[in-house]
Amino acid sequence: MDTDDRTHAFGSQVTAEILRELLGTEFAEANLVLEGGRVQITPGSGGLVLVSRKELLERVGTDPDATQLAEQADLLNTEVRLQGA
Repeated sequence: MDTDDRTHAFGSQVTAEILRELLGTEFAEANLVLEGGRVQITPGSGGLVLVSRKELLERVGTDPDATQLAEQADLLNTEVRLQGA
């Protein structure tokens, strides 16, 4: 998949800032995925889906604090490690 202006690539770790960006994206069907060793926000599917925008909203709501986002980031990073990705 080519990176376009709707895909935002980050490093290999999920952070609270990335999760805040996922929550703030204009794409309702956005996903946080791991592809090629990099965490990306994509407007659809592709790569290993770590969490969808919808699922994250269900977990933390529309205005989570920094602690909630950091906890979710830690959980997702642990999931990635356990899967050997």
